[in-house]
Amino acid sequence: MKTINLRNIFIAVSFVGIMLFIIGSAVAQQGNGTPTNQPLQQQFSEMVQDSNPVKSKSGAEYRVVSRNRLNRFWGNAKDSLTNVRQDLQQTQERVATQESDLNSMNTSIREKDAIIAASEHDSTHISVLGIDFPKEGFLNFFWIAVLVLVLLLGGAIYQYRNSQKVTSRTRQDYRKLQHELEEFRKTSLEKERRLRRELQTERNLVEELRVTSSQKR
Repeated sequence: MKTINLRNIFIAVSFVGIMLFIIGSAVAQQGNGTPTNQPLQQQFSEMVQDSNPVKSKSGAEYRVVSRNRLNRFWGNAKDSLTNVRQDLQQTQERVATQESDLNSMNTSIREKDAIIAASEHDSTHISVLGIDFPKEGFLNFFWIAVLVLVLLLGGAIYQYRNSQKVTSRTRQDYRKLQHELEEFRKTSLEKERRLRRELQTERNLVEELRVTSSQKR
């Protein structure tokens, strides 16, 4: 919209200038000491004033102007028109050039806007595995994930230490139980030997009593 408004304003000002130039431009004069910078309107007025008045039979008034004066005026008018056309062409060329420059500026502005938008997007987003995430949300998710992993690692370490303690205590209990079992086996063997000796002694005693009883008979 800004480009169109500037172009319209420029064209309007140019045409106004051209119209003013047509009205107030000076054209070159040849001979008779005619000034070269007089406007066409002034030249026409002077030509009419310098002409000879002639009245017809009907009473109408005419002006007689020399052919050379008319030819000079017509030449000046053609030169003025040629200059106006040249100025118009130059103005159109300037308008086309400025329009091309404006289009180039608009293209450059759009490219810069795209670069700025991409820069703003890159400054506020992060790409992970080809997926864009807002940096703030991703950082929050990242730190939450790190916290969860730390808690899980702490729980795993705690469980490991507890299992180590349980294993150590179990091993100690097993060694203690094995020692008690060994002591129990030793004690049982000792009791078994003692009971065998006592049994053998009782048998010997019974045998002696039997022999003694048989001798008395």
